[in-house]
Amino acid sequence: MHSVRVAAFLLLGLASLAAGPARAGPDEDFATRAEALIRPFTAGGLFSGAILVAHRGQPVLRRAYGLANREWEVPNTPETRFRVGSITKQFTAAAILKLAEAGKLTLDDPVARFYPQAPPAWERVTIRTLLNHSSGIPSYTNLPDYYARIQRLEMSPQAIVALTADRPLLFEPGGGFDYNNTGYVLLGLAIEAASGQPYERYLREALFAPLGLAGIGYDDAAEILPRRAAGYRHAQGRWRNALPIASSIPYAAGGHYATLDDLLAWDRALFSGRVISAESRGAMFTDHGYGYGLGWFLGASRGHRLWSHGGNLNGFLTIKDFYPDDDLTVIVLANAETAPVQTMARELAALWFGVAEPGPEIVLEPEIMDRYAGRYRLDGHSTLTLSREGGHLRVAIAGGPTVPFAPEGDRTFLSRDRDARITIDTEPDGRPTGLILSRGGTETLAERVEGEPQH
Repeated sequence: MHSVRVAAFLLLGLASLAAGPARAGPDEDFATRAEALIRPFTAGGLFSGAILVAHRGQPVLRRAYGLANREWEVPNTPETRFRVGSITKQFTAAAILKLAEAGKLTLDDPVARFYPQAPPAWERVTIRTLLNHSSGIPSYTNLPDYYARIQRLEMSPQAIVALTADRPLLFEPGGGFDYNNTGYVLLGLAIEAASGQPYERYLREALFAPLGLAGIGYDDAAEILPRRAAGYRHAQGRWRNALPIASSIPYAAGGHYATLDDLLAWDRALFSGRVISAESRGAMFTDHGYGYGLGWFLGASRGHRLWSHGGNLNGFLTIKDFYPDDDLTVIVLANAETAPVQTMARELAALWFGVAEPGPEIVLEPEIMDRYAGRYRLDGHSTLTLSREGGHLRVAIAGGPTVPFAPEGDRTFLSRDRDARITIDTEPDGRPTGLILSRGGTETLAERVEGEPQH
């Protein structure tokens, strides 16, 4: 499940990736070099979670970092279960394609077939447009009161859809792209209508159980789940528990948990034809014009084709990258909202490919960086001033010269020249409250004292 800001950096980051020369094959000490790459993120407190890099299905790096539970100081392990957010969308898409193969539905079925309350404006909305985010239906996760109210309420899928059913379409169905969680809630309803089973049960019995994937399931907070990681956020220089979210709210758009090993096993089964047919896989991995197939972002990184999806849910950030021509999988699962998981995954892949130079930058929407612009009091004395210039944040200390910081994620920014990183502390709705400046192995907190957006 993605908010607007995370959808933006995952989508636009993929869209901005440029091809470049790469040297095939890793060095023999890949794991050691990968640890050196990961260390700054763990040392700075940005990353807590688990990472797997696998070539031809065989792990070449499989390690965990930080704590699964901070109250009890329980460490993460490679077997820890993490909420994976919108990685769920590929499970939902596979379930739809499997039902289509069985003749229970078609991708051109209108939304009204399984959601009779659909307004007239949705007449041309089909399962296909829901799968590839071209329906034009507004996403419920973009509503102004989503963080303050909606996410805390247990709701039926029908009630979730009703939150935006009376709003105008963003564009004519099939005429644009807007990352849309409401669309995947509707797909969950389609799965229930076509299968005659609850969404969670159908996916468990039709997809996961036949493959022996006991480490993937729908996350019900009321259930006792062994090895479940707790989710955390960073605010005002301190770790805090992530805000609660009702188990029914992510639903078919982002409701699953998973382990590293079972996500890898899922990919091996999906790509080898044990989940859906070759024809269905062809549809899943066809770019429908917006760098997106059915449940996957499709693009390239450093000259290598890339199929990918990330997830963002309270306290968790995740990404799963697959390079089909290289048979390389990179999975980064974090139980910390500040973790720059996309940057970490892409840099690990670059290390495997032998690419030494820095990769293309993540692109954030200007509105996100404008929100961070302003003054921050450092240690009660000097002041940091942040402003936006193009795709960078520029940072000046006490009126000195400005230094550009490039985005690593939606809240982390790096200056390679100064070997410094800034992490923005925010409220759940994205409002900044302070920042952490990491440089020279030390961390300094700064409180936001004034917001002066600059364009």
